[in-house]
Amino acid sequence: MNVRHILYLSLLVGLFGTVTNLIFISPLPSLLCVGFLPLVLYLLGRNRTVVVPKYLLWLYAYFIYSLLGILIYHPASLANFGFYRYDGNFIISYAPLLLIPFFTFNYDMDRLFRRFLIFATVVNGLAFGLNLVMTRFTAILDWSNPETYFHGFFKSTNGAGGFISIMLSLNIIYYLKDRRRFWLYLIAVNALFLVSTSSRGSMLGLVAGFAFYYFDRIGKTYLIKLSLLGIVLVQCGILYFTYPIYKTYVRNVDPGEGGSATYISPLFGQVTTKSANLLIRVVETWPRAVDNFIHSPLFGAGFGAVNDVPFRYAGLPYFVSINVQRNKVFSDAHAHHSYLHLLGEQGLVGLSIFLMFWYSVYRYLKKGPDEPVRNFLLVSFFNLSIMSFTEHRITSPSNALPFVVAFCLYVLKRNYLNKRARRLETTVA
Repeated sequence: MNVRHILYLSLLVGLFGTVTNLIFISPLPSLLCVGFLPLVLYLLGRNRTVVVPKYLLWLYAYFIYSLLGILIYHPASLANFGFYRYDGNFIISYAPLLLIPFFTFNYDMDRLFRRFLIFATVVNGLAFGLNLVMTRFTAILDWSNPETYFHGFFKSTNGAGGFISIMLSLNIIYYLKDRRRFWLYLIAVNALFLVSTSSRGSMLGLVAGFAFYYFDRIGKTYLIKLSLLGIVLVQCGILYFTYPIYKTYVRNVDPGEGGSATYISPLFGQVTTKSANLLIRVVETWPRAVDNFIHSPLFGAGFGAVNDVPFRYAGLPYFVSINVQRNKVFSDAHAHHSYLHLLGEQGLVGLSIFLMFWYSVYRYLKKGPDEPVRNFLLVSFFNLSIMSFTEHRITSPSNALPFVVAFCLYVLKRNYLNKRARRLETTVA
């Protein structure tokens, strides 16, 4: 068994392992790809005929930029597991793509993804049944109680919601392909799972993902651009009003002194759990990233800086500054907004590099043949892009790994088909 077969098997394990983040199964391809990377890059360096796709060049640029940022901000992060689990989770999520695009593999892609969809639905069905029993069926009778929300075999409802949203995308794509009643039944089941998570961002991502996919198919990409512009303007408008509140009541509060409880009740009174989560975003976590960006717009306040509060800046004010808070925290207390998070920690340079990589992935998928897996990946691409406006989904392993591992498998097959086509052309010539 050679490296190619080992990597393919690891992708299979990783793909089916994305049904949970309680057990770390899905990061297996990430670990193997990092382990094999030096050897493969050395061998590839001796082969000047290798064509490197554009998205891979941008991804390597982003990894290098991020590594430099980590070494400048807090080098000890690299030796801490909590860093890879939280602040640096993009490493786990995107490491497979550092290596897989250099390989080819022939397999039945359509059959694999159909089986994965059925497997994921069965696993979530088992988790849903357990949730019903453990909550004495209040999970479907009392939608107002956050303790009964469905989170499957994930640590959070948003993790489960994002994963189910991506699975539902695959489900709908297969139904649109052959209109089988079986897929329709599965859609109803997966839709129930998604609604039961009460993850509003995941539901929005699914709807917007298919809307953008449809706009893209009919050549109305300007509608996608206008929609994205509208989202950005609305959120900028929100931050215009909430950032002053953050500066006055939140920025200098030590999280050990009560956190959000110190400002939500005095400012907004008693609110529901869902409303409190929304207020924490617009009054605390989003403005935190904005504060980092304002103090260091080009390069950000440091990789991992958004979590390290209260902020203590050093450097050239409002040009290049670093958060020198000594207490380094590895947690999911991120900006709850992928683009603001990247902007705050890595500045305009970091966000621009990542967006160029992300856009190159879209361009690569656009050039592929019209088939279910490719269409599923396009919907998931738009889905992840939209969910990332309300959560830090674009690097979160629970949401990003299902997309990245599926994309890697798609690349393996496409590379094989392209290689075979070139051989046929050479033979004919």
